[in-house]
Amino acid sequence: MTLNDPEKNLLTLLGKDCSLSKSRLQHSLHYRRISTVSSKIASLRKAGYIRGPFYHINLNAVGENRVHNILTEIRFDPREYDSAFELITSIDCWEWIFPTMQGDTFFVVFRSNYYAYLTRLLSIIQHAGFITYEVHSSQNRWFVQNPDFFGEIIPPVSHVFDEVAIDLAYPERTSDTWWRFIDLQVMQYLQVKTCNISEIQRIEKRVYGRFWRRSQIKYSIEKICSAGIAERKHFNISPFPWIESYGFLLLVEGDPEDVVKFLVNFGQDCRLYKAYTMCRDMGFVWCVTSPQVGPELMNTLGGLSPQVQVRCLQLKSVHDPMKKSFNDEHFDIETQRWIFPFAHYKEQIKTLIEKKEK
Repeated sequence: MTLNDPEKNLLTLLGKDCSLSKSRLQHSLHYRRISTVSSKIASLRKAGYIRGPFYHINLNAVGENRVHNILTEIRFDPREYDSAFELITSIDCWEWIFPTMQGDTFFVVFRSNYYAYLTRLLSIIQHAGFITYEVHSSQNRWFVQNPDFFGEIIPPVSHVFDEVAIDLAYPERTSDTWWRFIDLQVMQYLQVKTCNISEIQRIEKRVYGRFWRRSQIKYSIEKICSAGIAERKHFNISPFPWIESYGFLLLVEGDPEDVVKFLVNFGQDCRLYKAYTMCRDMGFVWCVTSPQVGPELMNTLGGLSPQVQVRCLQLKSVHDPMKKSFNDEHFDIETQRWIFPFAHYKEQIKTLIEKKEK
């Protein structure tokens, strides 16, 4: 699908503000009928440019204890791909898995309340000879920047160290809301599936046989939003159809102030999608762009040393990374605490290792 200028403008506007009304979009784009906006959005969604809208879900504000994003680079012998994948996914608190194009690395985002326990599980797999790994823990936000369809395709780096103002950390919890089963389920829909009440109803009825009234779902969404759990509603806008795009992860090390500047400024006003976060000692940027960007961009980023060191992991499949929302079974409604079955994961890992060593 070749985009014309009004379609590029529509995607850019939706990427900046998903709350824009159809009448406002009609006026900005000079369409003669409001129905044109609806049909354009539908066709662009079908073509693979639009996903969502979604919310960022602040799980640190849910429950009595805090959880961490644990970002892990896991390396292995390509001949052990299936074994490494099976062992890693047996630790069932993963949310994102990015396989790399070389077939020897997974970049995995886990969610857990105990960083040390999870690293012990990875150590068991490492000591059995299946993987090596590096782990980084964070309680910071993830940020999304959607593309400007009139911007450059290859991001310049001349302003990546300009001053920025950004609050990386989640705000402190301000309410002691009691969370129910339906609330946890709705959080998962808002995070990775849909914000549409009718769609939530259909999925619940078709997949789980649960019959939730619109008023129940609406009340839960309002409860989640008012408690500050769901924030920064957004579309995920792909600069090119997802199936035609090129994806890579940038791992950025250096002085924390320089790393934050790079995370925020890299790819601004360009035809590039990025999601990024900061750990204590490293920044992570997931980018989606055109395949033509790769070689030239890597040469450019190499020139930023010694101010920052940037490594690139080329992703095997940008349009369908393995993802899921948090597992509500890890939240104890009676105690309102996150509890992860690390002993169970450990037994699963040991059983799998024993089978593979026979």
